[in-house]
Amino acid sequence: MKIELKRLSLENFKGENLIGQKFGRLTVIRFAGKSKYHIACWLCECDCGNVITTRGSRLKNGSAQSCGCLRKENALKACTTHGLSGGRNQPKRIYRIWRNMKSRCSNPKTPKYKNYGGRGITVCSDWLTFENFYNWAMANGYRDNLTIERIDNDGDYCPENCKWATYKEQALNSRQNHIISYEGKSKTLKEWAAILGMKYTTLEARLNQYGWDIEKAINEPIRRRVAHGN
Repeated sequence: MKIELKRLSLENFKGENLIGQKFGRLTVIRFAGKSKYHIACWLCECDCGNVITTRGSRLKNGSAQSCGCLRKENALKACTTHGLSGGRNQPKRIYRIWRNMKSRCSNPKTPKYKNYGGRGITVCSDWLTFENFYNWAMANGYRDNLTIERIDNDGDYCPENCKWATYKEQALNSRQNHIISYEGKSKTLKEWAAILGMKYTTLEARLNQYGWDIEKAINEPIRRRVAHGN
C-alpha cells in the first residue's frame, strides 16, 4: 500500500531514531518522513534486496518483518511442510480429497456446500490437520482408485463414520440413501426395502427401471417363482 509522506528531515524529528536497527528481515536505512496522519515512516532494505517504506509502529510491533517475501515463503511452507501434499502447483490426490472435504463442509461458496455443511455435516477436529487425516487414510486402505465415503450419510467426516470405497460402491450407496417420502414418513431407499422385506435391487428397479410411482412400488406384491417338478 502506497504511503503519502510529508517530507521531514531527521533533525526535526523528535521520536526514536530507527536507522541501523533491524526488524525481522528489514534493516532501516533512512527516515522517510511522516504520513498524513503524522506517523513516522522509514525506508527499509529487506534481506532479499527489495526496498520498502513502512511505518515505525509496524516495525516495532512486529507486523512488518519483510518486504512481503516472508509471508509468501510461509504460505508455501504451510502447503509443503509435511512433504505429503505434493506442493501448491501439483497437490497429491489424497491432499485434494482432504482439501475438498473441508471446503464442502465449511465454505458456503462451494457448490456442494448445501449438501454437506448446509445440512450440518462437519469434519472432526482431528482431521482439520492434514497429517492426521493422511495417517488415518494410509492405515485404513487408501488407494488412488478409491474415494472417501461416509457410512452414515447424515453423519460427519470422522474415523468412525468413514471408509474408502470405489466410485461404483459410492454411487450405489448414494442411491440407497436417496430419501423417499410415503404416507408422512421419510426414509432412505435402503430402509424402505428392509421394512418391506424386499430386496433393495427390486425396489430400486421398480422406481428407476420400470418408472413406477412410489405407492405402486411399495404396495405391489412380489411375485414368487414357483418351482415345478418333473
